[in-house]
Amino acid sequence: MLNSFSTMTKVFFITILTLVISSCGSTDETTQSSSVETHNQAALVKEQQREAKQHILDYAKADADYHALVAKFNGEEVQAIDFDAILRIYPLTTKYSPYGNVEQAQKLVAFASMEEKNWDACLHATKLILEENYTSITGHYGALACHFESGQQENGEYHNAMLDGFIDAIWRSGDGKTPATAFYITSTNDLYAFVQLNGMVAIGQSLVYYEQRPMNAIKVQDPQTKQQSTWYFEVTAQFRRGIFDDIESRR
Repeated sequence: MLNSFSTMTKVFFITILTLVISSCGSTDETTQSSSVETHNQAALVKEQQREAKQHILDYAKADADYHALVAKFNGEEVQAIDFDAILRIYPLTTKYSPYGNVEQAQKLVAFASMEEKNWDACLHATKLILEENYTSITGHYGALACHFESGQQENGEYHNAMLDGFIDAIWRSGDGKTPATAFYITSTNDLYAFVQLNGMVAIGQSLVYYEQRPMNAIKVQDPQTKQQSTWYFEVTAQFRRGIFDDIESRR
């Protein structure tokens, strides 16, 4: 009986040990399967995020639309709607820089060239500005001034028409009197150029938010009457692109 009991006990322990080992193997397989599934889910989420980002910033389409409009401006009669459209499309293109580094640098060159009456250097600088940003009222203003001064009347008149068109487009975007009716602007350079070309002087600036949209509140003064008021400019385009560019640089 003792031997029989011993044999049964051994069989029992062997059976238990087999079940334990089998259970451990099953756990390892489950863990591995779970790890693979988690990895696949993470990869799927990343791909969905990439696709969503491409949908939001479709550079290829924006670039094509932008270049088509630039060609239209250079080759045929354009309407007010074309000025409105290119202002909205430009910040979505690969050319757009929220800080306008090229424009800022070449603006300084253009204005210094005007002081020196070096019209060729001025025209070269404004050409670089407009190649980077055809919507630039700073670039068109410099181009019209230097073309007129160098005796190129027809080209001066062309850039004068472009300048008027873009200024009118900004006025159509709002009246600037309140955050709810803020002017739409795509660069700080154009913001201050717009103020100056409308005969005002900027004497103060602050950042405010309206319905979670960033606004530059610019205190302006009429140099003749000394009357002061505040003009509001929506700068969502700069903020949005700055955030996306920062995300892309860390990818």
